[in-house]
Amino acid sequence: MKSITIIGPCYNEFSNIDEFLSRVVKILEKLNFDYRIVLIDDGSEDNTWLKILEHSKKNTKIHGIKFTRNFGHQSAILAGINFADSEYIFCSDVDLQDPPELIEKMFEKLTKENLDVVFGKRTKNIENFFKKYSSIAFYKFFNFFSNIKISEQTSDFILMKKKVLVELKKIKDKDIFLRGLIPWFGFNIGYVEFHREKRIKGDTGWSILKMLDFALTAMLSFSNFPMRLSFILSLVSIMSFTILTFFAIYSYIIKDVVEGWTSLFLIISFFNTIIFLILGIMGEYVGRIYLNSKERPIYVVDKISPNNEI
Repeated sequence: MKSITIIGPCYNEFSNIDEFLSRVVKILEKLNFDYRIVLIDDGSEDNTWLKILEHSKKNTKIHGIKFTRNFGHQSAILAGINFADSEYIFCSDVDLQDPPELIEKMFEKLTKENLDVVFGKRTKNIENFFKKYSSIAFYKFFNFFSNIKISEQTSDFILMKKKVLVELKKIKDKDIFLRGLIPWFGFNIGYVEFHREKRIKGDTGWSILKMLDFALTAMLSFSNFPMRLSFILSLVSIMSFTILTFFAIYSYIIKDVVEGWTSLFLIISFFNTIIFLILGIMGEYVGRIYLNSKERPIYVVDKISPNNEI
């Protein structure tokens, strides 16, 4: 019998867990999988953990992990990955926007085409205007800046083989971006298209600040283009300064010097802007080096569901 681990990160998903588990268990039993479901409570502020405990007592194949606080979506998935040990691993949010029934098509594609990973790819995204188009812009910028290309309209809705899991467990990075990391491995990847549903219950845990931090992590983890850009801007600044210097000398020689502070002010402002931009980009990289050098864990487990060894 094939074995599979379902990883479900949860943040304030009390109202969605019942339906999520019902639909997941139904499709897994249909496919005759020996399954294990790991739900990670990522510092929820509602009764998500109590709901997970309730289900874990009813079904010993359902396990729960509770973080001490909110460590983030990628950390929650990585916690599930670290506890997984099956032939196949399936990652899905519990908000039901990504239909768990799609696992059947994803598994069929994985086996028939001898793939290592299958991503769910959205054909239609029913989100608010800002989230929808900021997502489109993110993928465009990421693929422009990075040597690693990721398919647009994909997320962490993934089915993968155990050999991918083995490589993921070796990663020591503190800034995790799974949908970029998996293509970086070079495994065979396929896509199954689906229609993404609108969230019905609960509120999204993705605030604007979290989305911005996630985007920065993705960009700076897989591209050195920003640092290269700072070098290019430095060269442009030097060339501009050189030209302006010759112009100033020429103006002085022909006695055509314009009195006033405006031009001086603009020049100083321009170069100060470039300098601070360069320092800001370098600061982002140095900050991430600093965080990685601390070797702190990327999550801390507070509790594990009783009567279920993980």
